[in-house]
Amino acid sequence: MIKRMINKQRMQIAVMDFLEKNETKLLFAPALAGYVDILQDTLAHINTMQQAQLTSSEGHTQTKDALKQKVIDGLLEIVKRVKAYAIVTDDKILQEAVKYSYTNLQRLPQTSIVGAVNRVLDAARPKLADIAPYGLSPEMVENVEQDLQAYVAALPGTKRVIAYRKTATGELDNLFTAADSSLKKIDALMDIVSNADPLFYQEYKNLRMVDDLKRKSNGNGSGKTGISGTVANLETGLNQPGVRVSIVGTNQSTLTDAEGNYTLPLSEAGSYSIKAELKGYADYEEDEIEVESGVITDVDFDMEPLS
Repeated sequence: MIKRMINKQRMQIAVMDFLEKNETKLLFAPALAGYVDILQDTLAHINTMQQAQLTSSEGHTQTKDALKQKVIDGLLEIVKRVKAYAIVTDDKILQEAVKYSYTNLQRLPQTSIVGAVNRVLDAARPKLADIAPYGLSPEMVENVEQDLQAYVAALPGTKRVIAYRKTATGELDNLFTAADSSLKKIDALMDIVSNADPLFYQEYKNLRMVDDLKRKSNGNGSGKTGISGTVANLETGLNQPGVRVSIVGTNQSTLTDAEGNYTLPLSEAGSYSIKAELKGYADYEEDEIEVESGVITDVDFDMEPLS
């Protein structure tokens, strides 16, 4: 969940907790109590949807990753035996066909994994009898084929998870808007108590403040200007390291760190566009980002894995 939603949700929950603890002070206005109930229901709905979104993503990702690992482990056993035979027989073509390591197999995107497995198996099948003395059996090939089929069958689920996350994000936006609407109505009614109970009113107003996502300078000219944010994986919702984020039309770029964070310092205010790239993911672009002098403007976004 992006920072502005996190900040907004924290504020909404804090306000809700405060109003519940002071429910006796709300009895003078039945309408106020009614809006508080509506807000409580909306926040509960938000929490339920967030949990469902997280569970859906985590469950699918764990299954797919386990299948991928099983395919890679089985394939490497075949690669090891075929490579030994190819070296002894000086079969350069066969050596090239099985030129895979654990590291580069792990880094391959989904569709490339399938291609790599098929390439190795296609090279090994005609020579099964010759490679048998090196420990390769038809059962090993068959097991990898079956594991690959299971892995391929799980891949469409990735698209379903991504589609669900997109839909859920849209619904969450609507729910946050509904919660804001309830809070604005509560604001109007709370103004009634501003004179009768100024301390209660001020505490409420303090909780209603959302941390500004633009970290402005303190006016002494030392504030930095730029764009920063956090990049997440659209499929899993986890922060995504290694994404190259650049200012369009310039040579300025940076990589997201281990926690998916990035910062792009700018020399002056203006309207900017950014582009994000990562192998195996669709490029992301965002235009017309207005940056003020002395302000770090947050731009969070998700990267969508390619099928």
